[in-house]
Amino acid sequence: MDLPLHGSCLCGAVRYEISAAPYGQADCHCRACQHATGGAYAPVLLVPAAGFRVTGPMRRHVVRGASGNRVARAFCEHCGTTLYAHTTRVETMRPVYAVTLDRPEIFRPELDCWVEAAQPWVAMDPALPKFPRDPPARLAEFAKPAAD
Repeated sequence: MDLPLHGSCLCGAVRYEISAAPYGQADCHCRACQHATGGAYAPVLLVPAAGFRVTGPMRRHVVRGASGNRVARAFCEHCGTTLYAHTTRVETMRPVYAVTLDRPEIFRPELDCWVEAAQPWVAMDPALPKFPRDPPARLAEFAKPAAD
């Protein structure tokens, strides 16, 4: 994957740059991601926070996720596009919604998580590892270990 990666919201008021290699790429099927994206799941790049820079008019909505952790989702205050999340489970990582990349075709999921909440009509790739909830943090070599 060639860095940096760039992306934006629908109206272009918010832009971001990813300058560090993602920890991984996942399809998240949790209900919160379903609501945030309006889709059956969220394809996300798990990006190191230190290598992620955002400019433009953002707003955030914070909830307690099914995992018990606080989850903030950041979106453009003009068009409402959700661009990324931030969870207290792993402070050093930002799940960035792959469809907001300038080149979303580079996304290649490596696992499915929160499959216990997956919609029954979604066809998942049987070759990808499946996790009922969050995948173990050690899979992504996160800087802050979480209880697995």
